Amino acid sequence: MTDCEPSFCHRYRYAVVLAATLLLALAQPLLSELMGEERSFDLLFSILIAAVLLQVFEEKRLRRMALSLGVAALGGYWVGRALGDPIGRWLVVGALMTATSFFALALYSIIAGTFARHVSGDAVFGAICGYLLLGIIGSLLFFAVEIAWPGSFHLPAPDGGYHQTGELNRGVLTYFSFITLTTVGYGDITPATPLARTLTWILAVSGQFYLAILVAGLIGFKVSRAKD
Repeated sequence: MTDCEPSFCHRYRYAVVLAATLLLALAQPLLSELMGEERSFDLLFSILIAAVLLQVFEEKRLRRMALSLGVAALGGYWVGRALGDPIGRWLVVGALMTATSFFALALYSIIAGTFARHVSGDAVFGAICGYLLLGIIGSLLFFAVEIAWPGSFHLPAPDGGYHQTGELNRGVLTYFSFITLTTVGYGDITPATPLARTLTWILAVSGQFYLAILVAGLIGFKVSRAKD
């Protein structure tokens, strides 16, 4: 039985990460009503980082690098929140940027691992997981920009103009990230600074390239293997 367990976990490792990603993307806004936004985010964010560390990175070099980034991101975020303004604000920004690097490394590892093996159900989970991680990366970048420079994103006002009441929360910017990633573009949130606009169009283009290259590549690889 013990010989089967590692094989089973390895076979469905991307499914585990996908479940943790969906928890952060979908369950966090719901749990925020019960636990508060900060506590629910801290809990699910930590679960996602742990799942990525345990399931995604196989090479020791990448695992050590990812562990350093993950610990630095969580530690910096918690310490920054405890300290408060002004030092704490910039610690949180640095932690969010570190978390972005962590998930970017995970995304690279998922893409590499997906094409390194035959196309299986877990490879499809990996492709979906990578797409969702791309949206989470966007949300972390947007939140870091909004914390560093409040007013980088605007909400529509009832009179048809725009208003900004303090910093936008993570839930709103996560929504904006995935809407941008899918290029739906409702227009209810607007990037208001050059940096915010640049990050927005980069995320939109990245989402289209991801779908066109990775998903199409998986299908083509599966078709070519079926013909062999």
